[in-house]
Amino acid sequence: MLKITLTAVLLTGFAFAAHAQDAANRFEVGVEVVNYSPFAKQTYNYANNQLNDKAQWASGAVVRYNLGRFGLRSGISYNTETSKTADPATSSCADCVQGSTTGKDLRVRLGGQYSPIAKAPWLYVFSDFYYRRFTSEGNFTGGFCGCLNTDVNVTSDGVGNSTGLGFKIRTWKHFYLNPEVYYDVLRAPNYVSSNDRNSGSHFQYDTRTKLQAPAVRMNAVISF
Repeated sequence: MLKITLTAVLLTGFAFAAHAQDAANRFEVGVEVVNYSPFAKQTYNYANNQLNDKAQWASGAVVRYNLGRFGLRSGISYNTETSKTADPATSSCADCVQGSTTGKDLRVRLGGQYSPIAKAPWLYVFSDFYYRRFTSEGNFTGGFCGCLNTDVNVTSDGVGNSTGLGFKIRTWKHFYLNPEVYYDVLRAPNYVSSNDRNSGSHFQYDTRTKLQAPAVRMNAVISF
């Protein structure tokens, strides 16, 4: 349903954007209403929860400064999610652990945009570079022996790029909807720490996250 809704919004934007007039206002501020990545690979690893929800709602803010057809842009987003493992009593895996992981994903973006067609200032291309800080905390018990009691913590600092196409759909005075379609690429090293609560043993290892997928976001923006 969400995929159909966002597709309809984008088509509506194409239909009405030609009639929209971009304001001469230099500043734009707004909220990221929804960010949707339908083809992102989902990660069900108890040690590294990569925020398996493909749609993130009301999770960020955007700020822009317009210089004619050029513009400077920045943004910030924050998402958190708690995922639970399957209950061994009702699953086919008798030796699996049971517990939950809480992941937190913070991204800070900085980039630019440009309107390539002078008579269509509502259409623009953009590119953002961003820093991502990801952490997760997991607590697990169980296993076939019933003796597993483990805490797993993940810390990840990485950089990424989002490049794509945006539209401005004027709705009322200085307010407009702002859909953006883009391709997202992220590379990040992960530091994983595992602690056994029974034995007191501690284990550390490193992994890497490589994410790349198309995505779409909808902003609600006020210009002034």
